[in-house]
Amino acid sequence: MEKRTSENGTNAEDNLAESNTDTDSGIKGTDSDSENSSIDNNDDEIQPTRKTPRRSGSNVKIEDYDLIVNSLKEATTSFKDVIYSISKKAQEIREKAEETFTVGARRDARDIKALGVYVESVTKGFEETMMEIKKSGYGDEEKLLKGYKKLLEEQINLINARIEMVKRLKSRR
Repeated sequence: MEKRTSENGTNAEDNLAESNTDTDSGIKGTDSDSENSSIDNNDDEIQPTRKTPRRSGSNVKIEDYDLIVNSLKEATTSFKDVIYSISKKAQEIREKAEETFTVGARRDARDIKALGVYVESVTKGFEETMMEIKKSGYGDEEKLLKGYKKLLEEQINLINARIEMVKRLKSRR
């Protein structure tokens, strides 16, 4: 390829981008002034121009490929950042849930421990009742378990009503 000198004394080949297929076909690639002004000309960072063969019938320029590649890199980076943020937030939520669970378990254990002897008698009564129900036949056992479940649910309702009454009485003081 012969070197041409432009009017300002620079080599014309510095301002032209040629592909391998352009040389073979005798067509020279040229860039307009507006395209050259959009190229980043940093003195401290010089990037070599990549030459890629053009597909037949395609008018896509090297700058378009670079723009697409850079856009894909930015999208990939953004996607990675989003995934990282989501995983960090999930970790925070998991830690808070674990903390809440342990605090609740400690509080429940303290409340149960405060009942002391009463809990032992209630537990013993429950176990004795379950043992008696197991002695029955399967048909009767099913009926007895359903009835016992209803009894326990009613006792829970009674406990909840008592809690509400205590809260009201406590607020009046």
